[in-house]
Amino acid sequence: MDLKAEAKGFVEVWRSRNLIDYVLSDLEKRVKRDRPTKLSVFFTGLSAYLPEPINLFLKGESGIGKTYNTMQTLAYFPEEDVWSLGGLSPKALIHEHGVLLNKYGEPIDLDEKPIKPKKKDYESEEEYREALKEYREELKAYVEEIRNSYTLIDLSRKILVFLEAPEYETFRMLYPILSHDKREVEYRFVDKSAKGPLRTVRVKIRGWPATIFCTTDRRYMEELSTRSFTVTPEISREKISEANRLISYKSSFPWEYSEETRTIKALIESLKRQLADGKTDVLIPFPNLDELFPSEITRDMRDYQHFNQFLRALTALHFYQRPFIKLSDGRRFVVSTVEDVKEAMKIYSELFETTRTGTEQRILSFYHDIVKTKDSWLLSDLVRAYNEKAERKVSSETVRRWLERLSEIGYVNIEKSDLDKRLNTYEPLVKEEKSKIRQKLEMWTISSLELEKGFKEWLEKIHNTRGLETKQKFFAYKNLEVELSTAKVENKDLGKWGEVDISIEELAKIVLGESSSEIFSFNSEGDVLWISQEPKTESVPEKKPEIIHIGENRGIVDNSNTPKGLIRCEFCARQGKPVFFATKADLESHMRAFHGSYDYVR
Repeated sequence: MDLKAEAKGFVEVWRSRNLIDYVLSDLEKRVKRDRPTKLSVFFTGLSAYLPEPINLFLKGESGIGKTYNTMQTLAYFPEEDVWSLGGLSPKALIHEHGVLLNKYGEPIDLDEKPIKPKKKDYESEEEYREALKEYREELKAYVEEIRNSYTLIDLSRKILVFLEAPEYETFRMLYPILSHDKREVEYRFVDKSAKGPLRTVRVKIRGWPATIFCTTDRRYMEELSTRSFTVTPEISREKISEANRLISYKSSFPWEYSEETRTIKALIESLKRQLADGKTDVLIPFPNLDELFPSEITRDMRDYQHFNQFLRALTALHFYQRPFIKLSDGRRFVVSTVEDVKEAMKIYSELFETTRTGTEQRILSFYHDIVKTKDSWLLSDLVRAYNEKAERKVSSETVRRWLERLSEIGYVNIEKSDLDKRLNTYEPLVKEEKSKIRQKLEMWTISSLELEKGFKEWLEKIHNTRGLETKQKFFAYKNLEVELSTAKVENKDLGKWGEVDISIEELAKIVLGESSSEIFSFNSEGDVLWISQEPKTESVPEKKPEIIHIGENRGIVDNSNTPKGLIRCEFCARQGKPVFFATKADLESHMRAFHGSYDYVR
């Protein structure tokens, strides 16, 4: 495929307002169902390039697709950014991922250790002694450099996937980083190489990575799970059936892979470059957003922070569709929209209970489907009630562990039976209630008005703030430049992305979702145009619809100068100022807005 044509195709997708559906549609060809899990993994991966990455725990029984979901979704991300880790020890982590640096932060090449001169290589004793003296001086400097050196493990913009639970020592070493308590920690321990004496090794771990835990079978990891999202892949007969059908189809038609994967990979690479400067972040312009979130228990404070991280990652995905605010110090902020908040709430509502309780969905479903249907239970009655409905039977020991977990999270009260003190009774404590997030989604008209009110308060505060420059990224296919992850772009004639100033009013329309009918284009002189179905001009007499047949006017309008892959407005061309469009839909919107019609013959 031609490079320009491929780039054009990429940008068409990036400008699409359905990027989440686009990603899910492609993933569905490899991973069936599990929408919340796939999106959780995807946005966790994307958060690695933001200042505060996400921690994600996948909980559930073995074989339900925790690892498969994760690795298939992360296939969109650069291989060098995804670290798949097993139950490695601290030393293994250091040796596999550490870089030895001198005290100035410069890499040390151990192969450059001074080599002792051999007497036979020199013609005279004097030359040999001089070389030996230089060697001893170099060796002394080298030993001093090694003594002052440290090993750096840089986790910035990395995605750590723990396929197995890490060793306890490794987990405790990483904990201050994973919990976002510190951006850099230093450790010292004694190391003995195969050749040489014992020496103290300094290790620095720097940067906050995005982390995904595919196993949580260690109690010492529970503390971190309270600072993380929790999701459980779906367990259903329908999922198993669709997954088996997919395996059969891939075996029969192994060559059927779509171009969507390359488009998404290119987008991730582009977003990584945009966000990697350390000066780009996401801004959420709704000071009252917390009013849409529960504030009933202490855990809600931490979970609200998780939701903010999730919303930032979702906004970052739509980087090329969102407005920016630029500060005079060089920082810039991508601005979230009302639609971003709604979409984030829809996804988060499916993770809300598992995240809030840190508990896998199977145990929560057991509670809602069985436990809370009666005021009190004996263990044997609960086992019988569950197995009567379940396709896969479980033992009384399994149910007992579930009840202990439900007791830990405050869902069940456990007491000794009045009739037999050897037995326990189990009483449900949590009634049937919709989460506040679901309530707000069901009343979205009211919720969006609340967000609009908060946005207006935000605007009032920044309207007169000096140093702010509001900008919007616009896209066109003239002078287009896309650096592909799969090929080096050497043609400098491709040009660059364009940035165009917008007003506070236009910013508000984009954030509040009132600009859905507005498109962007450019004319042959390189000017970027804001085109709307309701043009921002003074009232003019109503135009009568005009139908122009391009085929009948070939003698009047010369199409030879139309850039390849673009569509020209023939009405504007006849007036001497051609305007070009990327898609037919853009052209039709322009014609309805400025020419009173969208009827034409290609």
